[in-house]
Amino acid sequence: MPAIDLNKEAISYSKEVSFDVVVVGAGAAGILLAVELAKRSKRVLLLESGHFSEDEKRQELNTVEQTGKTLSNAVWGRKRAIGGTTIAWGGQSLPFSPIDFEARDWVANSGWPLASNDLQEYYMQANDFMKIDTKDYDEEVLKLLGMQKPAFNNQLLRYHFSKWAPEPNFKRLYWTQLEQTVTIVYNAVLTKILLGEDGRVENIEVSNFKQDTYTIRTSQLIMATGGIETIRILLSNRHQITSGIGNHSDWLGKCFMDHPCIKVGIVATNKPYKLQSLFNTHVKNGLKYSVRLSASESLQRRHRILNGSASIMFDYPDEEFDPYAEIRRFMKTRRITSAKTVAGNINSYVFSAFAYTSRHFVYKHRAKGNLVLMLEQEPVRDSYIGLSKNIDQFGIPQARINWSVNHKTWDTVVTMSAVLGEEMSRLSLGEVHPEPYIKKDNPDWENCLTDVNHHMGGARMSSSANEGVVNKELQVWGHENLYICSAAVFPTASHSNPTLTLLALAHRLVNKIASGK
Repeated sequence: MPAIDLNKEAISYSKEVSFDVVVVGAGAAGILLAVELAKRSKRVLLLESGHFSEDEKRQELNTVEQTGKTLSNAVWGRKRAIGGTTIAWGGQSLPFSPIDFEARDWVANSGWPLASNDLQEYYMQANDFMKIDTKDYDEEVLKLLGMQKPAFNNQLLRYHFSKWAPEPNFKRLYWTQLEQTVTIVYNAVLTKILLGEDGRVENIEVSNFKQDTYTIRTSQLIMATGGIETIRILLSNRHQITSGIGNHSDWLGKCFMDHPCIKVGIVATNKPYKLQSLFNTHVKNGLKYSVRLSASESLQRRHRILNGSASIMFDYPDEEFDPYAEIRRFMKTRRITSAKTVAGNINSYVFSAFAYTSRHFVYKHRAKGNLVLMLEQEPVRDSYIGLSKNIDQFGIPQARINWSVNHKTWDTVVTMSAVLGEEMSRLSLGEVHPEPYIKKDNPDWENCLTDVNHHMGGARMSSSANEGVVNKELQVWGHENLYICSAAVFPTASHSNPTLTLLALAHRLVNKIASGK
């Protein structure tokens, strides 16, 4: 089934061919849904507003108005192309923790209508889809790497790993299967969702970049268009429901989240090799594993803080020599920068090569250890996505984003920074020299936090129609054949990269649709 460029070829078959499922958005979730539903003998149409790579014209559709704390990459951090953001991400895999799914009395609007156990089998399937091993993120990876876990107080911190996909670009990974089993139409912008009297989606309208419009019938419509775009599309469909599709409860767009990040200090040590053996990237059997130090459940409950995790990033100032980068460059090109450079840094080469070949970890000789936190954001209604008065070339309002992070995030930063410093010192792993802004009474705390392009929330999953936008099956309340499969449905955000949890939800949705229940 060749991919169809809507700019060049009309969808003349739309009145003749019936699709079981129309998936909008060919990013991580959209590609998984299309591939897996096709395996279950479903006839799938996959629509993508971009084409085979990002470009200025299509990226302009991501333009947003910002009225709150600034998101640094809301336009180019989202990719309108087949593959979506997988064409640019690193492919990190880490499931949410059990506490992330619970209703916590100290975290506003927390609690999923699903429990952690409800997703475990789907997490395994998601890792398999990413071509990542299905070992756990703790003891089994430790055993694989031949490591001994440092004796952190498990009532305070959890030492564990994240995993990395060997090929993070889903377009490269699954293009052959998509071409063979799925009808793909690109340069196709969804402009309108048309509902019947019973609330079911009957048709959708899509336009190409020449402003030609086509109507497509659909039995099941899945929105896999990303955290921001999903909300924009639903809010802007006001021709039948004046508040937008899915906004029956006034929750649509509310509780928009990212993962606030911050460098909290430098880890100084006289045992750099040992420190990096415990905290730098490990590589085994062609797969990468990164180390995380996460806030334990007991620490979160006792201090009434949010979830968060720390990493130590080993970096050089721009002008300094990086032996690991030089080794990787040599392995690719078989060329060295200069004989003088090698001679002057021979010890660095030796240490780095030994660590990589014998101990399976990346060692950056004389690198600085930056202690960095990635944090959960409390889901609050004054952090939201709305519609701007500005419209795009298709006449659709742009998204207006009011990203708001409250002080509970800063309390988490201060608490975790103190605990990390105490535990690193107690275990003689290093001394954390905190940045001067890490203090509870910092009046400028909000400006110390940055985003990381993990757009979540706004179409929250809920147990009842008046508490959210979709049910636990990802169906939009009141619209039986309309589903949202993006990180927009997350009620809370954890500290983990969101894609694995999204892919787990996508696998669960595949099972539901394929079974016809």
